Amino acid sequence: MPELCEGKLSRTVLRGGAKKKPLPYTKKGMINKQLNKPFPFIEKKIHRIIISLIFSISIFAFLLIFQPFGLDDIQFYKPIFISGFFFITLIVLLIRFFIAPIFFPKFFEPDSWTVKKNLFSILLVIIIITILNWLYNSTVGKDITEQYNLFSFLFITISVGFFPTIFLTIFTEKYLSKKHNEIAENITTKIQLEEKIIENKLIKIVSKNKKEEINIELDQLICIKSEGNYASIYFYENNIVKKQLIRNSLTKIKEQLIIFENIERSHRSYIVNFNNVEKISGNARNYNLHIANLDFTIPVSRNFPKNIIDKYSE
Repeated sequence: MPELCEGKLSRTVLRGGAKKKPLPYTKKGMINKQLNKPFPFIEKKIHRIIISLIFSISIFAFLLIFQPFGLDDIQFYKPIFISGFFFITLIVLLIRFFIAPIFFPKFFEPDSWTVKKNLFSILLVIIIITILNWLYNSTVGKDITEQYNLFSFLFITISVGFFPTIFLTIFTEKYLSKKHNEIAENITTKIQLEEKIIENKLIKIVSKNKKEEINIELDQLICIKSEGNYASIYFYENNIVKKQLIRNSLTKIKEQLIIFENIERSHRSYIVNFNNVEKISGNARNYNLHIANLDFTIPVSRNFPKNIIDKYSE
């Protein structure tokens, strides 16, 4: 474990000198933790269209081949009638992927897309498809197929869509994980092969009230982490990672460092000196930056890869 020293003690002690006890793990807390984990967000339009088509076609194929829930009683125009369920599914999914994010941009923010939001989105899509399928079956199919109440149709919709949903979820995660890993490996290779030029430029970071300042050389800076109203400055001193706290926001600090092109804000909570990045790893959700002697990885937000990952993969 690399040694980490603090230039300024963080405020971890409560009044009276009592240390704050960590909250015990509970089943509810563990469930919330899992639900709030980041989940892959499908950003590319072509991927959204492909997923919508594959899901809708799989529903159509299942209904046509196995003909469950009274569909085998239909004597004429069976494929045409079943295609109604295909179009309902396709339209609802396309609305979910393209229209809903326009009206609810905060909910569909890629950087804050979680397991909980994804499950809620799937549940809402299932309910809407159920209602539309029930209306379609109750009107167009009134005289040609068996009729069910709305709750029965909810069970039918879940039964038919369960396996395609699971398959596409797993496929999406594995596809994005593989893609991000390949990009991360390519960037890591370029970083390792790149000849690093040591720049002895001086960096000055000033506090919000201008009463404090930190002066270090460019190659010493590792990263800057947001700590509420403060920021933790991580830097090297004799190959030891040190940390110093200063009162200021990341936005204001980034403005002070704007002239240094390799110092980038990779995440809403981090500013990174890319000169010291040794490796980039990727998974289905995002990228992570690895720096020598730093005992944690630095995330690259899904809001930032477009300008950062593209820049360093040229």
